[in-house]
Amino acid sequence: MHWVPKLLISMFWLHSTLVLTDTAGVKHQPLQLRDQKAAVFIFVAVDCPISNSYAPEINRIIKASKDKKLDFYIVYSDANLSPADAKKHMKQYGYACPGLMDTGQALAKKLKAGVTPEAVVVDPHGKVLYQGRIDNWYEDFGKQRYNATKHDLQDALDEILAGKKVTTPVTKAVGCPI
Repeated sequence: MHWVPKLLISMFWLHSTLVLTDTAGVKHQPLQLRDQKAAVFIFVAVDCPISNSYAPEINRIIKASKDKKLDFYIVYSDANLSPADAKKHMKQYGYACPGLMDTGQALAKKLKAGVTPEAVVVDPHGKVLYQGRIDNWYEDFGKQRYNATKHDLQDALDEILAGKKVTTPVTKAVGCPI
């Protein structure tokens, strides 16, 4: 009698109201999309060399997706990180989107993000459309390619914007643990 399908619970949990403050002090409800096709959450850490090495590619994806009905967020889920240090990191790496302070890790837990960098793309209904690596530049710890040969996040965004189902909705992200 008290049984509720796990899918309904997870959709409610994911789509429920969550308010996070960004590095500029502005409050956001990042899981409440207005007229956007999707929200893109990129989990980073100021002290993760893999995460920091992805800043140019993250910035390229954000710039290429400008005016395409996508909300981008850089997410800081380090419990000990101050907003001032996150703001300094945002400026240092040139991120041109809000940097959300998720120090209680509520968003990381909701989206099941485990490492930095890790991308999670969510549709307006709270469904995760893509989760994983930005590309395959890092195959594993200590295994880095000269150049990425697969651009998983960009491919997923292109498919979402074209109204298609994401071909590869989950990939393994390599990075520092959240």
